[in-house]
Amino acid sequence: MINQKPFQISLVLLRLLLAAWIGAAVLYVITSVAEQTSSHFDSLIRDELATIRFPLYYCFGIGIHAAGAVFAFVVWVKSALENRRRFLIVFLLVLLSSVLITLDYFLVYLPLQELITPSGQVRSQKFMQLHTLSRQANEVHLTVMLVAAIVAALPLQATESQQ
Repeated sequence: MINQKPFQISLVLLRLLLAAWIGAAVLYVITSVAEQTSSHFDSLIRDELATIRFPLYYCFGIGIHAAGAVFAFVVWVKSALENRRRFLIVFLLVLLSSVLITLDYFLVYLPLQELITPSGQVRSQKFMQLHTLSRQANEVHLTVMLVAAIVAALPLQATESQQ
């Protein structure tokens, strides 16, 4: 019989990480939008908050994605045949979201950060385009990760020996 501990531990951690990332990212977005739309902060402070917080968001997110991909891979490889296809889908969704968040960071966020450094600059048309693209990119990668989290959280199918 195959040792099920790596499977069980990886499945628990996979489910936890995916759900935690969705919750953390949504909370982060809510608080960031509140800061950016608050009348308590001027554009200088808003820009400084964005340049402090967003690198941490991407660093944490990419770390969660990497760990999630490892756990999804272990779960896929160690799954019973009845569940293997499902966890291949989870693994591929996590990989897709990983690529998307990484591309967002390098191709959208870093150029966006350059446009607000130094802080307090006037928002250009390029800024508005990149900001919209960043919002859309985050919506897509979070949706992909949400689908992966839902699929991973579904109950396991019983194996033939359990029926």
